[in-house]
Amino acid sequence: VSPTGQPLMGANLSIHRIRLGLGGKLILAILVAGSIPIVVGLSATYFKGNAQLIEVIGGSFRALAKVSASKIDGELLHLITADRELAELVAEDPGIRKVLLEDGTTSGTGRLLDWTQPTVTRAESVSGNVLDSWVTGVNSNALRKNLPDQRKPDTTTVSRLRFDEERKRYVIQVTTPIHEQDSDSLIGFLHRAYDAKKFLDPLVYPIRFGITGHVMVVDNRGVIVSCPLLITGSRITDEPLIAKVVGGKAGWITAESDGHGGQKFSLIGHAPLEGINSFLEPGTSLAMFVWQDSKEIFAPGQSLLTGVGLAGVLAIALLGILGYYASNRIVNPIRRLRQEASHIAAGELKRSLTIRTGDEIEELAEEFNSMRVQLDQFISGLEEKVEERTHKLKEAQAEKERVMDQLIQAEKMTAIGTMASGVGHEINNPLYAILGNAEAIRDEEDIARCREYSKGIIKYSREIAEIVKDISGYAQPGERHDLQRVDVNERLSDAIALARLSILNDNVEIRQDMNPIPEVLAKSEEIQQALFNIIRNGIQAINGKGILEVASHREGDRVSVRIRDTGKGIPKDIQSKIFDPFFTTKGPDEGEGLGLYVVQQIITKYNGTIDVESEDGAGTVFTVQLPIAD
Repeated sequence: VSPTGQPLMGANLSIHRIRLGLGGKLILAILVAGSIPIVVGLSATYFKGNAQLIEVIGGSFRALAKVSASKIDGELLHLITADRELAELVAEDPGIRKVLLEDGTTSGTGRLLDWTQPTVTRAESVSGNVLDSWVTGVNSNALRKNLPDQRKPDTTTVSRLRFDEERKRYVIQVTTPIHEQDSDSLIGFLHRAYDAKKFLDPLVYPIRFGITGHVMVVDNRGVIVSCPLLITGSRITDEPLIAKVVGGKAGWITAESDGHGGQKFSLIGHAPLEGINSFLEPGTSLAMFVWQDSKEIFAPGQSLLTGVGLAGVLAIALLGILGYYASNRIVNPIRRLRQEASHIAAGELKRSLTIRTGDEIEELAEEFNSMRVQLDQFISGLEEKVEERTHKLKEAQAEKERVMDQLIQAEKMTAIGTMASGVGHEINNPLYAILGNAEAIRDEEDIARCREYSKGIIKYSREIAEIVKDISGYAQPGERHDLQRVDVNERLSDAIALARLSILNDNVEIRQDMNPIPEVLAKSEEIQQALFNIIRNGIQAINGKGILEVASHREGDRVSVRIRDTGKGIPKDIQSKIFDPFFTTKGPDEGEGLGLYVVQQIITKYNGTIDVESEDGAGTVFTVQLPIAD
């Protein structure tokens, strides 16, 4: 393509479509047919194994969560039992009982049962997990701050995890009711605050499995109570995950987050701390959370996938090798057959094809050789027939051209016969003028006058010579020369001039509208004859007074000549026959019916067209189109 975007002359552009050969198709078919069941089978095995692995691990996580929750429950219940025993000892102290019955509070810093003040008493700090111990009366302000209104005052209550600002520790407070020993009436409460991490971490941390597997205790808000990896008091923000872990019975779930700040697929076991949950504040519950990193969990699955993948690749590779071997056994002989077919197409019929496969391809090769022999014999006979037929066709073509030349010449002579009377009239006028000038010279003695008369004789003699030249040039046979560029307007003018000679009266008016047009490639005398025949037919069709219009112009890549007469027209039923040889509607002395046939043969010879439009009684229009010489 040129810089302007136009295609360059002579450019040969082609688009090649990628084609897969027979060998490739055979290998592909074997691979597809073998790979589909392998891939489906191995995939089903992998996914089934993976699902079973998830079921087994999930069940293990659930069991571990239940066991761990049971262990933590047992320790917390043991703590509550110890607090109840201590509350009974407090109830035996007369001094404390008296203060409690008066709804006062006591506090102190000595031993737990060593009360020295009548107000809220703070027991001494004890070793182990206990941070504080104190007692309150039933109606004291301290009681209302440490015991929710919705909790029954005569039951043991365990608070949710809270952070002690003074000690910078997370604590869990247990509130135990104190009853009169005789009447079992409620007289006060024993409060004990425990270090949550110091109490729970030794129970939770040792429960580890694998590299990352561990358990942790969380409450229903997602707050971490104890975890080897997460800080106590931190919070799990995935609320849907917490709702699944804390809200139901023991079990296992799959989640898109791991509860440790990561967004990845995870298996999580969970179990509620049923024993201690019954003592917690309303709206609070604890659960055991079992988790292990998914990479570690699915490591066996990845190994299984790797093994399955390797097995699949090996199986597909074996299928490819099998397909390659099979394709070579089939395709190579077929390629040899194709090569031999190309040799036959090139005319090499003496070669022999040998294929030893012991199957249908070998039989095909034998049939191929038999076909080659028969084809050689057939072509040998065919060449002789073709040569003979070609010779006959050349003779027939030469005879056709000779007959056509004779028809064209005969049509010319017929036209000349029609023009004879008109020519006589045209010649008589100048002859009479010549005769008059000659007689004038004979009787004239003035030399100058004689010269004037002689000029008239020369003038009229040249007119007669021109008329004779036109007729003789039209009548003589066309020379066999190469095609030449022809000016159609010039040939049209000559045809009109000749046609005027055939008009015996002045009733036919010829109108001309010839525009500048390109030249055509043809023989000039044949183009002139075709145009003359159409014009002559138009004059004959008028048969009296009328108009003949002749026009020429260019239409695209063709030269168009339009000849219209105002004659009687051509009936519809014979319009399809006017170009047939020897068809005529004229009298026996007016033609042989070859005029329009010759016209059609000449125009068709030079890749032109001739069309006719006519209505009975309304005239006829002939349109001749010839390609422009390039």
